[in-house]
Amino acid sequence: MQDDDHNDFASAAMVRLLVRAMAAQGLALPPGLPAPAALAGSHVPLDCKRAVVQAVLAQGGPALLLNLARQVHGLQGDPLHRALLGASDVHGLLARWQRLERYVHSGHQVSMLAQDPGRVSLHHHARPGKGGAPLPPESLAVLGVLLGCCEALGVPGLAVHLGGGTALPLSGGPDLAAALATAIAQGHASHWVLHWQPTAVAAMPEAAPTPDPQSTLCDALPWPALAHQIARRVLHDPAGEHSVHALARSQGQASRTLQRHLAAHGLSCRTIATEARTRSAAQWLLDTPHGIAEIGFACGFADQPHFTREFARQVGMTPARYRQAFTAG
Repeated sequence: MQDDDHNDFASAAMVRLLVRAMAAQGLALPPGLPAPAALAGSHVPLDCKRAVVQAVLAQGGPALLLNLARQVHGLQGDPLHRALLGASDVHGLLARWQRLERYVHSGHQVSMLAQDPGRVSLHHHARPGKGGAPLPPESLAVLGVLLGCCEALGVPGLAVHLGGGTALPLSGGPDLAAALATAIAQGHASHWVLHWQPTAVAAMPEAAPTPDPQSTLCDALPWPALAHQIARRVLHDPAGEHSVHALARSQGQASRTLQRHLAAHGLSCRTIATEARTRSAAQWLLDTPHGIAEIGFACGFADQPHFTREFARQVGMTPARYRQAFTAG
């Protein structure tokens, strides 16, 4: 078994989200859809993705597509859901989304054009050298997921304008359909301005995945108490950056002081974070059918080769072989 698991898990997750939201609303699903277990992986055929989007558009147009994509609770229990909703504010969410695009080598990307407190201007466009611009449904699906994440995080006063200033009535109804029709006709579906009240946003309390973060995964290791505190912090949100500065601040210490204390025990922030992320990934590999690439992203690895390399170094076998060896029964 090879570890080059198809990296387009973000697109597969979008299909899962739309299918679950359609089923919840009693909408007709396209014929020939893969079984739910197949949709849990990373291999969703392109024809299937297109059929799902076309089925949504046929039954409710762009407004329905946007609203279904906002139902991010439909991904609860997925690694991607855990990773995105680990953010503490809008900027943190956007940073995670941009890391996701880099991880999956997406042909499209969301770029930040301008930002102010409580406001950010975004453009969804083709990555240089990656082909054509996204179609309006593709942009609206991405916008819907970002809006749904903001809503799940409890972002106060959330509002959206498209392109030249078309306001989106997020409450839905015919006004939303009309606004989207205008934006698409004017070529503005890929230009977004998000507004919100610039106050602290608490992470959604129900964002805990299945399996649970298991903050005790490293507790059996012969580490000092300080190292265990850092490991628990990483395990709570493996997808976070967890820089030395951030970890030191969380412990009320200067970066050099923290590094010196850990070094006295032959440890570093990097070794602790890698161990915690590897153990979290191992749990996902054994307990869920989700794709290897998606698990690597949710556990904070830079890309799939980095995940495979670090996991093999820590465990002695690649993620794919680990899953094969310990879930054979």
